Amino acid sequence: MANEITKYFDRNTVISVIVASCILCFYSYKLLIFYLLGLILIIIIKYKWQIINIKKINNLLKNITLSILVIFCITILAEIWLHIYPHRFTGIGRVDTVGEFSDFTSRGLFTEDIFKKSPEVVRILGLGDSFSVYLADKGKNYLNILQQKFIAGGKSEVEIVNAGMAAVGPGYYWHILNKYGDLFKPDVVLVGFFVGNDFEEAEFYIRIGNYITEPKDLMKRYSRYYRFNNLRLYLLLQNKYLGYREAQLRKREMKHNTPRQVGTFSQETFLIVEKVRSWIFDKNNQNKLQKKWQECSDIILKMKDWCDRRKITLVITILPEQFQVDQKLREAVLNKYNNIAEKNFDLAQPDNLIMNFCRAQKLHCVDLLGQFQEQGKTKQLYTLRDTHWNEAGNRLAADLIFEYLEANHLVPPRPRQ
Repeated sequence: MANEITKYFDRNTVISVIVASCILCFYSYKLLIFYLLGLILIIIIKYKWQIINIKKINNLLKNITLSILVIFCITILAEIWLHIYPHRFTGIGRVDTVGEFSDFTSRGLFTEDIFKKSPEVVRILGLGDSFSVYLADKGKNYLNILQQKFIAGGKSEVEIVNAGMAAVGPGYYWHILNKYGDLFKPDVVLVGFFVGNDFEEAEFYIRIGNYITEPKDLMKRYSRYYRFNNLRLYLLLQNKYLGYREAQLRKREMKHNTPRQVGTFSQETFLIVEKVRSWIFDKNNQNKLQKKWQECSDIILKMKDWCDRRKITLVITILPEQFQVDQKLREAVLNKYNNIAEKNFDLAQPDNLIMNFCRAQKLHCVDLLGQFQEQGKTKQLYTLRDTHWNEAGNRLAADLIFEYLEANHLVPPRPRQ
C-alpha cells in the first residue's frame, strides 16, 4: 500500500501535507486529527475502489495547504500587530499593564505622591484582587469602610492605601510589595486572599486592556508560543466571543425578567463560574488543592520574610467564595450539573488549609467564613450574579477585620520610624 501511495501522490503534495499538518498542530490537535482522518479516508477510497482522480486530489491538497499557510501568515502578522499596538482592540485606549506603578497613575487611583508618607501617619497597605477595588469608586469597599471605622474610633492618623487590582492573585501581591513596599512605608500589610480563584493565581500575570492576560516573565510567556491558544490573538478573539455570547444571554434574560432580576452575569454564565470554582471544596481534590496552596504559601512566606525583616505586621484575610455562603446558589449549581454531589463538599476545606498554615508560621489570619455563613442565612451579602460582595458584605468584612486588628493590637499607636 505504501508503494501505491507514493505512486499516486507526488513529492510536492507530500511536502504540502507535512507542512499543513505542522501548522494545524499549532492551531489545534483536533484540527490535525480531522485533517489526517480525511487523508486516510481518501487513500482508502483510492486504493480500494479507484474512483478518485488522483491529479485533482494532489491539486486539492496543495490548495488546502496554501490556504492554511495564508491563514498562518495572517495570524503571525496579527500577533505582531498586537505586540506593537496592544491596546487598539483590547477595550482600553491607554497603557494599562498590570504590575507596574503606571497602573495606578494611568487608572487614576493615585499618583506618586502616595509615596510621601507623613511622619504622623500609621499606614496600612491593602493588597488584593477585585474584592479590594469593587465598589471602591463609591466608597463602599471593605477597605474604604475600614478606614472610616478607624476615623470614627478616634484614630484619624491611620491611613489605608489600597494597592489592590482586579484580575490578579498572590503573585501580583508579592510583586507590588517587593517592588514598592519600601516606598509605601507601611506599618501593617493587609492581604486579602480570595478563596474563589487565588489558589490558581500564584504566578504573576499581566493584563493588557480587558482581554489579554499573559505571564509577566518573558521566558514563560514566549516559550508557550508553540500553541495558538497562548497567543495574544487567540486570547483577544476568545474573550471577544465570550463577551458577545454573554451579552446575548443577558439580552435573552432581560426579555423574561424585570430589570431588578438581571445580575452582572447571566444566570447561565454565573452558574458555570461557580461550578468551575467548586473543585476547591471537593474532598476528592485535596491533593490538587494542596499542590496549588504550596505555590501560594511559598509566596506568602516571601511576604512574611519581607515584613519580618522590616518589623512590619503581616495580616492575611481569607475572603469567602459565594459558593461557601449561599445555600440557594449551591442548590442551583447541583441541580444544573449532575456530575457533582453535595456529599463530596467540605466548604471549610480551603479555609482550614490556610488557617493551619498561618498557625504553623505564627501569621495573623482573619477567617471571615463563619460569620459570612451565619449572616448569609438572613442577609444578601453578594451582588446579584456577580461573585463580589455588595455593600452589606463589604461592611461585614470591614467589621470583622477591624475587630481582629483591634483585639490583637496590630495597628501601632504611632508610625513606624
